[in-house]
Formats: sequence, structure tokens, C-alpha cells
Amino acid sequence: MATNDSTAQRDAFAVLGSEPRLAILRAVADAVEAGASGLGFTEIYDRVGDGSTSRVSYHLTQLEGRFLRQVEDTYTLTQAGDRVVRAIRSGAYSETPSFEPTDVEGDCPSCGATTLTAAYRESMLAVACDTCETTVATFDLPPSASNGRTNREVLESCNRRAHNEYSAALQGTCSTCGGTTDVDVRECDGPASYTCVARCTECRLRLFAPLEVRLLYHPGVVAFYWEHGVDVSNVPFWQLQTYVDDWTIDCGGGDPLPCEITVVHEGAHLRASVGEALDVTVLES
Repeated sequence: MATNDSTAQRDAFAVLGSEPRLAILRAVADAVEAGASGLGFTEIYDRVGDGSTSRVSYHLTQLEGRFLRQVEDTYTLTQAGDRVVRAIRSGAYSETPSFEPTDVEGDCPSCGATTLTAAYRESMLAVACDTCETTVATFDLPPSASNGRTNREVLESCNRRAHNEYSAALQGTCSTCGGTTDVDVRECDGPASYTCVARCTECRLRLFAPLEVRLLYHPGVVAFYWEHGVDVSNVPFWQLQTYVDDWTIDCGGGDPLPCEITVVHEGAHLRASVGEALDVTVLES
């Protein structure tokens, strides 16, 4: 039997399964962006129509509360309604992004090859090794991200968004819904000794990243690299292995956390500790 939550979610999506209702949401959004506080019933009918005033009234009744709010005689979008309109405009539910395979520079963590290719496959933008076919990095690629951009610009945009997502998720916040993320650190057999798995307790989004990535967003580590001419907070994920190859992780023979990580770059060293809550403390440089 469906739970109350699942029933409410099913009903919400059913409400959106109507082109006239989506047209109403778009009309209200357009009006607000043009400077209006919202739209009244007559204005909505004039813009959307749908055969009769009673049908428009019915559509508004279905939308009100979840996707529209009424203040006196004016309808405006709720937060959920605003997100629906933005998702429609981005083409997330109706379009396929455009991206041709593109060669990029980077190091394969498995075989060390430096020839990588970025390509759109299985609904993701993936950067993979041409030699051993290891996937080095994957990115969500909404259709809007590829509009009006070259392939290089698309990659830069995806990498920038990924850094923002990881920075938030590894510090406890889901960048998609704002919920709390639980982060688990696991030992693994791959090139990275330990992997962080951030899972949102609300929308269940999961992000995977080497433990070293947590340090990239600490101001002490950012400053360390900045002094050497590197903006490490924006290093492409497919080039990350180049930077962390010489780092060392000392867990004291116990669990992954707490541990000490020595950051190494061009002969310079910075030692930091990572606590059980993934808190980072710079010990010395």
C-alpha cells in the first residue's frame, strides 16, 4: 500500500500532466519576470485560455497550494512552481544535450595514459581513458549546459558545477535539494586509497570522490597551491590524479578517519588532519 508521502508525490506529478496547467505556470513566471507581482484570473485566461473560464478555474484549483499561491486576486509561483518552470525551460525533460567526443589532457589513474576522451554516453558526460577504457570522471549534463557553448566550454562548465556540488556535499549539504548529506569513507582497491560517498538523506543523491578531494576546498590548501600558481579549487577532475599522486595518507593503522594527509606540490609540503566528521585542520607547511 502506498504511503502518504508517495501518494502526495504521485498526485503532485499527476497535476503537472496537463499542458494547460504547465502553460499557466509559464505565463505566471513570464509576468513576474516582466515586473508584475503575479497574474489575476482574467489575465491568466486571456494568456492561456482553454475553452471556458470554468476549465481555467479548475486548473488553478489543481495548481494552487503546491505550485501556485493566491494572494488576494493575484496568483504567483510557489518555490515548487518556480522549479518546475525552470526545469521545463532548461529542457531537462524534453531535450538531449549535444556533445561531440572531445580529446582532453589528463592522466588515467589506472594505466597512466595521458590520452583521454570526453563523450556523452548513458545520459552522462564521461571522461575515459582511450587505452584501458577506465572512466576517469563523470558529469551530469543537462541540455541547457550545452546550449551556446563549445565542447571545451561545456567541459569547463560541468567541472565548475561538480566542484560546487562536491564542496557542499562533503561538508554536509546537498546541492540539489539542500538536504543533509551523510558522508561515509571507504577503503577501496582502485588508484585512490579511500573514497568518500556523500548521500543525501532527503533526495538520496549520491556523490563519489577520493578522500583527497575534501582538502581541495580548505582555505589553507587552496592558499598553499595558490602560492605555487595553481587554482586547485578548479582543477579538472580528469586531471586530479596528477595533483594527488604524491600525496600520502596516514591512518595510523586503524580506520580511515581520523587520518593525516601530506599534500605535496613541486617539492613543497603541507600536512593536514582530517577528523571523523571530515573536518580539516592544517598542521604545518
